[in-house]
Parts: sequence; structure tokens; C-alpha cells
Amino acid sequence: MNQDFDIYLTIKASDWDVAKKAVPYIRKNIAPKRIVVVSSKELKAKTVSDEEFKACVFMDEDSVFEGMSYGAVKAYLKSMNCIESNAGWYLQQFIKLALCYTCKDDYYLVWDADTIPLNPISFFDENGKPFFNLKREYFKVYFTAIKNLLGYAKKTKESFISEHMLFNVKIVKVMLEKIKASQKYGGENFWQKILEGSDLHSKDLIKDDERYFSEFETYGTFCDYEFPDFYVKRKLRTLRPAADYLGFSPSKEILSWIAKDFDTASFEVWAETIEECKQKVEDKSFRDTNSFATYLLTLKRQMDKDFYKAILKRDMTFIRKYRFFAGHTKFDFFFGNQLACEHKDNIFYRIFRKILLTILRIESY
Repeated sequence: MNQDFDIYLTIKASDWDVAKKAVPYIRKNIAPKRIVVVSSKELKAKTVSDEEFKACVFMDEDSVFEGMSYGAVKAYLKSMNCIESNAGWYLQQFIKLALCYTCKDDYYLVWDADTIPLNPISFFDENGKPFFNLKREYFKVYFTAIKNLLGYAKKTKESFISEHMLFNVKIVKVMLEKIKASQKYGGENFWQKILEGSDLHSKDLIKDDERYFSEFETYGTFCDYEFPDFYVKRKLRTLRPAADYLGFSPSKEILSWIAKDFDTASFEVWAETIEECKQKVEDKSFRDTNSFATYLLTLKRQMDKDFYKAILKRDMTFIRKYRFFAGHTKFDFFFGNQLACEHKDNIFYRIFRKILLTILRIESY
């Protein structure tokens, strides 16, 4: 059972070339009422003749919530003596929440523009309950912000940070009103309150590039406490580091091949393509005789073995490569079931990390 809703892509103007690759798949496999691109006027100006852009509705990011813009967020961060380069990142999070004030339906879907839905995806169960999609990541600072702003501790072990979030308009409004009503922190509106309550004052944040708030983690945790039976939790077959294996422009044939194993594939701009993987999947004869899932699992097992050999040899080139590989696979359940929060609290992991740092004499692992 599905309900009608709009899908929103909140992007920087420079990200449209990535986003437009997902638009046909969004139209086919999600079938929203509208695809709304929320960005700066710069994007509209440079894409007036783009056919995929014409198929979408444009929303000026400065019009979503009065007084909220890139310049306003940047100025507020500066007034807090915090690094300003994260202004755009925070703005996108605030936009996703503030859409509750402009949406005319009961729900709206926020979708990462770098993610392609490979198969038809339903967002409601047979009883009409909406889905939360769970993942593996964990960032303690996000839950510090949630505790500060709403008074809630982490309740669900998995993470609510996914490539999409189906927001219920009424629930988002209730949450933002609760944040706005807080007397603990300054700020005239919800987004200023969030910045004030996100533990940004705890360090010298002129140089600290860490981000201290997650809209998805906050909303999921809020629902856990205030609307515990409203959503149904599930795990889709997601592949966040798709660009690492496929490059940034895989063919339709390759996407159809990996769709047998995954529901979504993400092509994040900071990925580093492993050329030997890309060459393999571009070989039709390889695809005809192998599944993508089997190939990835074989690759992971081999890299795990090579990693321990590299430690003994102090092969820093491979160790850095492995760190990148491990970092990009820690979000999807396909690569393992252990959650990041459990991993970091594991005593054997902490001992191994200390030994490794001692052997290699590197600053972080």
C-alpha cells in the first residue's frame, strides 16, 4: 500500500550532473507525484535546456524557510566562532526538515541525489505503515546533539542515516516545535537552536571540520520515543560505495546486472574508483558468469587476508588502500552485520587498534 508523495533532491548546483543520472530511475522505480530539485538559483540558470531538469520541479533553497539561506547559516556559524565551510552541509539538513512547512501531503520523501534506485521500492507496508531504512554507521556527536536538544539517548542500535528518509509532515512539525520551545539554548528559530545545541561550543571549532548534527538520526530517535509504533523498520540491499567498483558512469547493462543483488547504488563524489574492479565489471563475459555480490564478497575476503600480511610487512600503501576500502563498506549490511557503535565499543578492536598504532606509528586508524 503506497501513498502519494513528492520526492525532494537537495543538492548543490555543482552536483546536478550526478543527480540527473538518478532522475530516470527515480521516476521509474519510485514513481513520486513530483521530483522537486531544491537548490540555488545558480542551478536553474545553468540547466534551463536540460531535459532531465525540465522533468523536475525547481525550488529555490532560499524560499523554503524565511530567513534561512546559505549566507544566513554561514553568518550564524561565524557568530558562534565555528568553521564556516560546513554551512552548505548544515543548510541541506535544515532544508530537509523545513520542507514540512511547505509540503501539502502527509509525507514527503528526501532522497540522496547521488543514489540510483535499481529496483522498484515501496515505502509503506501492506498495512499502510511507513518504513524506516536502517544502516550500520554511528557518530557519537550526533547523539550528543539529540540529548542536548530533545533529551533522548540512542534507542535503536542501528542507524537511521540512510540514502533516503520518508518524513511524516505532522511529526516533523511536532519535533521542530519541541526544539524551538527549548529554553536551554539561544536562537530565534529551529535551525539556530540546532546549531546552538549541537555541542559546537565544546571545542575550538574554528579548525574543527567535524559535523555535529544529523537530521535523519534526530528524526528517527524522536519517533522512537514519541511515536514508537508509527514506522516499520527494515533493511534494504544498499550499496553506498558503488563508484569505488563501477566508476561514476556505469552503463545501463551494468546497472541491470548489479540490480540482481542490490536495491540502490550510490555514487558519492569523494569515491576513489578501484580500476581493476571497474575493468572487471565492464567485461561482459565476466558479468555473464559471475554475480556482483559474489565478486564483492570474494574481493573483501582477499583484501582482509592481504591486510594482515601488509601489517607484517609494514606496507603503508596497501594499508591506506585497505583503510579506504573498510571505511566505505562499513555502512551497508551487505558487507557485515556488526554495527559501528558495537565495533567501537569492542575491547578486542580497541586492543588491536593500539597494537597496530604502535607497530605502524601512524596517528589514526
